[in-house]
Amino acid sequence: MSTLPGKKIVELVKNGNLVIEPFEPKLVQPASYDLLLGRKILASPLSSEKLGIVVELTEKEPSYQIHSGQMVGVISREKLRLPLDICGRFGIRSAFARKGINAFGGLQLDPGFRGRLTMNLLNVGPEPVTITLNEPMFSVEFQRLEEPADEEYAGPFQDQDDFPADQYNYILSARTTSLAEIPHLRREITRLNVLIEELEENLPDPDERFELRPEIKEKLLRSSRRPREFFVSPVEIRKKIDH
Repeated sequence: MSTLPGKKIVELVKNGNLVIEPFEPKLVQPASYDLLLGRKILASPLSSEKLGIVVELTEKEPSYQIHSGQMVGVISREKLRLPLDICGRFGIRSAFARKGINAFGGLQLDPGFRGRLTMNLLNVGPEPVTITLNEPMFSVEFQRLEEPADEEYAGPFQDQDDFPADQYNYILSARTTSLAEIPHLRREITRLNVLIEELEENLPDPDERFELRPEIKEKLLRSSRRPREFFVSPVEIRKKIDH
């Protein structure tokens, strides 16, 4: 099994054996093909008080920021159809990996697969990462089998045109604390500390202008000079109360 060079990918697309729709020659690489980011994004919640959202990228609002610790689902603009003698492997482009984006998805494309590609991305870097509609997101390698497969792929993702239901549920319905909440919690703690400092500065000093009257001072002084046996212990007081 060998990886196909770019010129072979172009040849297979031209003769219809391999389908990449839409196909753009400028996205052909020396031994791979770049797929573009599609319109729909599944964004996990940034707080346990909210659910995730479905983001529709448009020409007016073409970008989305993946926050540090946040997971999002992405889908390719293109649809693929592999012949029985070709399989594929895919992942995110290294430009995103270098910014701390980890990708999770089925790396293998079996012979006969048809549909769009989806995967989940997790930002493990220190800063938000922007992704933009129709920018190169996925990189796909195609490999020729030693002999054609007996049958085409027939799994649950055949002919997929959207995210599968379990991917929707997993990302949009999550309510547990995620890594994405840590920066927000840090900012909230900082804000609370500032409020506490301001409150302490504005509160009056309870000891300010507080003075004991001379007669009270004298009584306290006399009490401190009396012998210990003069005072009634708490145990004796409790006994007198009980009786």
